[in-house]
Amino acid sequence: MSFIADGVDFFVHVLSPGSEAKPPVSRKQLNSGVGVCYIACAFVCLLFWARAKQQMTSTLCLSSLAGLTGFLLLTLKVRATKSVAGISSKSLEMYLIFYVLRLSNTCFRKGYVPYQIGGLFCCVDAASLLVVLQLLYCIHKTHKWTYQQSLDTMKVLPLLPPCLLLAYFVKLPLSRSPFFDGLWAVSAYAETVALLPQLWMLTKIGGQVEGMTAHFVAAMTARSALGLLFWSAASNDATRFGGTTVAINTVLGTFVLQLLIAADFMYYYAKARLGGQAVVLPPAEGVEI
Repeated sequence: MSFIADGVDFFVHVLSPGSEAKPPVSRKQLNSGVGVCYIACAFVCLLFWARAKQQMTSTLCLSSLAGLTGFLLLTLKVRATKSVAGISSKSLEMYLIFYVLRLSNTCFRKGYVPYQIGGLFCCVDAASLLVVLQLLYCIHKTHKWTYQQSLDTMKVLPLLPPCLLLAYFVKLPLSRSPFFDGLWAVSAYAETVALLPQLWMLTKIGGQVEGMTAHFVAAMTARSALGLLFWSAASNDATRFGGTTVAINTVLGTFVLQLLIAADFMYYYAKARLGGQAVVLPPAEGVEI
C-alpha cells in the first residue's frame, strides 16, 4: 500500500496547480509514480485485448500504446525533476512529423487502422502527438535553460528527403489512394530514424543515463518489436489487398532497422536491469554527425 500511496502523492505533486514552483520530488516518489503509470498502461492494454477479437489487431494497438507510454514517462521526468536534460528535441521533432503524417492517413482512411478498435487506435496516436508537442514546449520554453542543445547535434533534415523519395516509389496500397498511401509510407520511413537523434545524444553524454530517458528508449524499442510482430502476421493480408512483395518487405525492414538501431542501447539497458543498476553508456569519442 505504501507503493500506491507514494504513487498517488507523486501525481498530486506533479499535476497540481503551481507544481512548477514546487521542489523536485524524491527518487522514491518518482519510482512509485512510474510504477503507477505502468499499471495504468497495463490496464489499457487489457481493454485493447478485450475489445479486439483478432489477437494480431490488438498487437498493433499495443505498439501504439507503448509509444504513448514512453512519451508519458518523459513528461513525468520533466515535471518531477524540473529539467529536460538528456532529452533530444530533434528526436521529438521527428516523432512530431511521424504522428502528423500518420494521423493524416488514419483519421480519414481505414486501410491501416485496426479493425473494430480503430477509434481507440487513433485516439492513442492523437494523445501521443499532444504529449510530444507538450515536451517540445517544455524544451524550448518553460525549461529551455536545462536543454543540452550542444549535445543534441545530429542533423535530421537530410533524413527527410530519402523518406519522401522512397515513399514515392515504394508504398502499400491499403488506403486505395496514392496520396494517402504515400502519407503513411513517409510516416513509416520517418519513424525508422526518429530515435536516432536521442540515441546519438545519449552517446555524446556518455556515462549514466537518467532512468526515465532509458525507459523511454526501451518503450520505443518495444513499440518497434510489436509493430514487427503485427506486420509479419499481416503480410499475407497485405498481399491479398494488392501489396507487392517489395513494399511489404520494406515495411518489415523499417521495424528490423529500428530494432538494430536500438540494439546497442538495449544491451546496456538489459544488463543494467538484470543487475539492478543504472544504465551506463560508454562515451563516443571523435565522432560528429
